[in-house]
Amino acid sequence: MTSLERTENKQAERSNLSTRRLLQATAELVSEVGYDRTTLAEIGKRAGYSHGMVSRRFGSKSALIEALITKLSKRFGHGQLSNTLAHSTGIDALLTVVEEIGKDAAHSTQSVRGFYALLFEGLKPIPELHDFVADLHADYIVGLTVQVSQGQRTGRLRDGIDPAEITELAVNALRGLAYRWLLDEDRVDFSRGLTSIARQLTLLGAPEEH
Repeated sequence: MTSLERTENKQAERSNLSTRRLLQATAELVSEVGYDRTTLAEIGKRAGYSHGMVSRRFGSKSALIEALITKLSKRFGHGQLSNTLAHSTGIDALLTVVEEIGKDAAHSTQSVRGFYALLFEGLKPIPELHDFVADLHADYIVGLTVQVSQGQRTGRLRDGIDPAEITELAVNALRGLAYRWLLDEDRVDFSRGLTSIARQLTLLGAPEEH
């Protein structure tokens, strides 16, 4: 490797590191104070960089938010369903989703809170968020429903259970739990809530033992 190549690699590593830090700082601030009160100056300060660097890297807050939601959607959204679920079908697919959310919340609480905070910020008239969040929900439910419906063929979904209905029920329960968790973390135990959702989904949709 030449000296120039080593220099370029180091520059790329520093650039990737600063991008990760800026996105992490953005997720933390959005989860703490909301989109409106999150500024480029505060993002730079939290990440350990200057306001000018944030502007040079992303140009605007909206561009930074778009980069963040793209990153988080790859981790938590529809794009990861096939990797997350593997061969899980029926009720097992829903239980896998709940389990993986629990793991992420335990290992990277601020990232999960930031993701959910952005989902709820999509309620506001912020074009770059509203359409993305609406599409994210729709794509996620469609993809998950397909995986759940395969449980009717594999015997992992109880007869008479509508795959679309139980999928929407699960996603609605998860989003509702997340909202309450963001609103009142001191009194809402996210982990226990996930356990409760998993238990009820099992009762509703698991195949009966013969």
